Amino acid sequence: MATQRALVVDDSDVLRRLIEMCLRPAGFEVAAAASGAEALEKVSSFEPNLVILDIGLPDMTGWEVLTALRATEAGAEAKVMVLSGYEDAKIEAKDRGADASLVKPFRNDELRSLAIDLAGPRLSEASPA
Repeated sequence: MATQRALVVDDSDVLRRLIEMCLRPAGFEVAAAASGAEALEKVSSFEPNLVILDIGLPDMTGWEVLTALRATEAGAEAKVMVLSGYEDAKIEAKDRGADASLVKPFRNDELRSLAIDLAGPRLSEASPA
């Protein structure tokens, strides 16, 4: 089974670990960042296929991270799922170029399913015979 790489960006240690535990069994290799600056540093070396991005970060907004991410070679093609505590962020997420959004609190199966959908067929491909 092919591995997809997900970068989880959230300032909550608990939420980062929860998302990692949710994604690893689905075939994702996961890296984590607690701030926007750390996320932008990691994106070029980790080259994620998916970025799960909290909007409320301590050093910059998730929107600023999204803009900076899209300007990088490694982040330009990554799918981005925005996490927010506000329902109206879903509309703003689309307007700002995110591929999907979830409102906190979310269900683990909801996050996993959306992540797999965004990651594309590589996670669902059967191993070659």
